[in-house]
Amino acid sequence: MRNTLFIVLSFIWLADMAWMAAIAPVGNHLVLFAVLFGCGHVLMLAMVRWFPQNFGPQRAFATIFIVGLLGRLVFFYYPVGNDVFRYIWEGYIQTQGFNPYSHAPNSSLLADFVRGHLEPIWRQINHPELSAAYPPFGMLLFRMLAAINPHPFLFKVVMIGFDIGLLVIVLLIIHQRGVPPSRLLLYAANPLILVYIAGEGHLDVIQVFFLCLAVYFIVYKKYDTIGFIMLGMAIITKYFALVAFPFLVKAENRFKSLAVLIPLVLYLPFADAGSDIFKSLGIFAANYSYNDSLTVLIRLLFGEIHLWISVILLALCLGWVYLFVQDTIRSVYLAIGCLLLFLPTLHPWYLILLTPFLTLFPSRAWLYLHAAVLFTFPAAAIEYQTGSFQEIHWLKLLEYIPFFGLLTWALFRNGYVFREKFRGQVDSIAVVIPTLNEAELIGQCLRSLKNRTGLKEVIVADGGSTDETRNIALNAGAIFVESPRGRGLQIEKGLQSATADVIVILHADCEAQKGVFERILKTLNVNRYAVGGAVGMQFRQNNLQMNIVAALNNLRARLTGISFGDQAQFFRLQALDAIGGFPALMLMEDVELSLRLKEVGRLVFLSHGIMVSARHWQGRQFTYKLRTVLRLFPRYLIGRRFRRKDRIHQKYYDIYYPDNKGF
Repeated sequence: MRNTLFIVLSFIWLADMAWMAAIAPVGNHLVLFAVLFGCGHVLMLAMVRWFPQNFGPQRAFATIFIVGLLGRLVFFYYPVGNDVFRYIWEGYIQTQGFNPYSHAPNSSLLADFVRGHLEPIWRQINHPELSAAYPPFGMLLFRMLAAINPHPFLFKVVMIGFDIGLLVIVLLIIHQRGVPPSRLLLYAANPLILVYIAGEGHLDVIQVFFLCLAVYFIVYKKYDTIGFIMLGMAIITKYFALVAFPFLVKAENRFKSLAVLIPLVLYLPFADAGSDIFKSLGIFAANYSYNDSLTVLIRLLFGEIHLWISVILLALCLGWVYLFVQDTIRSVYLAIGCLLLFLPTLHPWYLILLTPFLTLFPSRAWLYLHAAVLFTFPAAAIEYQTGSFQEIHWLKLLEYIPFFGLLTWALFRNGYVFREKFRGQVDSIAVVIPTLNEAELIGQCLRSLKNRTGLKEVIVADGGSTDETRNIALNAGAIFVESPRGRGLQIEKGLQSATADVIVILHADCEAQKGVFERILKTLNVNRYAVGGAVGMQFRQNNLQMNIVAALNNLRARLTGISFGDQAQFFRLQALDAIGGFPALMLMEDVELSLRLKEVGRLVFLSHGIMVSARHWQGRQFTYKLRTVLRLFPRYLIGRRFRRKDRIHQKYYDIYYPDNKGF
């Protein structure tokens, strides 16, 4: 039944694509074209949802490749976009000895070439008053193709060739990532790709081809030098790819990352243009806008300095991603998303930069935006019919209000269309308590765990206490295990004795309030996408200073998903294998645990339930403690990208616990 349904959906999708290609361009049948475009996205998602489960990887990938190839074939005679006419012109004048960065298409020096078969091409060039803005690889490719045959057909065939190559690279990444093969359809059968690459033939696919090749070589093949050369090729094809660079640099490849500079030699043939190479790019960025979202508000609020404000806000967003999203490919994906949101011009085909990553991270928001570009079709239709371009601003509300709504929803709920659920019901909890000379507080902590719903085991993991911690724990009925000193080391040792469905890590100076374990189990059973989370905390000492610290602590966990050890971190035991085991670090194991859990599932935050002693914050310790936390936390997040993740951070531990008296 599932196989038959997929075949039917595939034929309907292909018919939809063929109908859309047959009535092209957009201006001929605006409403029908938009309806077919939107239906194509719905059919694509249905094909992913109902993809046959009995197909092995090879059969699945072959099926999807054939579907994608057929879709591209029906767009073979689709009319090219007017950008292609600029590609042809800039390639042709190079064959005649002119530098396209120095001479705009309407330059009087080029008037003699506006004749014969080049005249209709010249007349369809957009912004003929501006010289070339594309980086040099595109220019050199245009020159080679124009020398062979300055005809749109050849240029389009080359773009489709890169598109098919990109399809193969995405296939390889999906296979390495362990993602279901059906997700490849989100690229192979995406109407946006078919219309703007297989149809109109935009250059952007070459940039994405090299970018994804760089990701594949750097992340999975460890051919870092080749990978960074490929990234350099992406950047000098179109500058957008530059945003990925900092997220691909690690400790082990920081010197090899310099290979990204090698493709810069391709600027040499155009060196006589000097700074004019970037002149048109600056003009576009400063003076043109189209289909933008956030930058509309920025222009209204900040006027002439809007461009600088956009750059600053983009840098802050990229910094946030750099610190709080440590998975390499996901951070590249989010960085690209941030860039697209702050661009003053967002043509529909710019989204192609993000499309391959949707196969790994199928965001509802971005998939909607891929379909919602149909609201830009009326502007394209007006240009086709009248020859003048005019943006219809109110249509952007239909495009962006649902998009930002879905994006906001994703911050608090599962934002992916397709995501694996944690299937098992959770009924029991094991509490693991790391201790070091905690006789003063461990008793109160253990008493707070008496007669709690779902509590199966209490495990005290000790790091060499010399006081009565051991006796107090055993007398309270806890399982007592010994471990080398260090919070993460001790917790990892304690986990070896855990058999419950859910692990809760509780510090000895914390108390679990009534009902918190019941809420944890209920939350995980209701939300099968959730892998774990944390609980809101408050200090026993009720004063302004402590309330502010608690509020900031809880806000950080809610906004970033990164929780500290005094927030009762919890997670499904089955998730340990998915995250590579518990991080056995002397300190920062709580931060590392949060970062690892975030990559395999959603983290939830329960608003209250943990009472914490303020012993480390009392008196003069307050300023020292606050300064230490503010220093070590970002230092760890930044350093994590340049150090081995399994390194035991003795130095961090000694700074945070200078007296080694307890956690």
